[in-house]
Amino acid sequence: MTKYILHGGETSRPTSDNKQFFIGITSDLNNKATILCVYFARTKEKWPAMLEQDKINFSSASRQKNLNVTMADDELNNFAEQIKQADVIYLRGGDTDTLKIILNKMKNLDELWRGKIVAASSAGVYVLSKYYYSNSKDNIGDGLGILPIKSICHYKEEKSDKLERLKKHGEDLPVYAIPEEKFFIVEK
Repeated sequence: MTKYILHGGETSRPTSDNKQFFIGITSDLNNKATILCVYFARTKEKWPAMLEQDKINFSSASRQKNLNVTMADDELNNFAEQIKQADVIYLRGGDTDTLKIILNKMKNLDELWRGKIVAASSAGVYVLSKYYYSNSKDNIGDGLGILPIKSICHYKEEKSDKLERLKKHGEDLPVYAIPEEKFFIVEK
């Protein structure tokens, strides 16, 4: 069974909701667990700063654990090996299309991370979903369908018409409207 933790976006904000997200990721891990941070949805020059920020977030959420927080390699063979060694895969947000293109090149991705924790924020949630509503493009897109769900991140009540559009799109699937800094857990 794989545990998916789906976050609505803006994980970089130092809030109590975001702290709970990072606690949710780390609470069941052993002391020497490895967290693989995937930043493919952002430009490569931003990756080192994001890694430093996430190291702080994960360590403050699990002070008593000595976690190995590492950055994913965009060379796909190396990335596949990193996934095999990791306990957690963290798909941080950014540009959905960029993330989807790279992850779509991976064969049997859902099998690679079976039994692990997969935490995803915004673009990461969209890529995992069957369908998603893109706020930036104001349209409904197709994710990789690893999770049989529909999702909308950065959700606010003012977007209820977008949520209704998403609900009516395609087949009848569970719909996750996730506000910024909030998260849901799905097991598959």
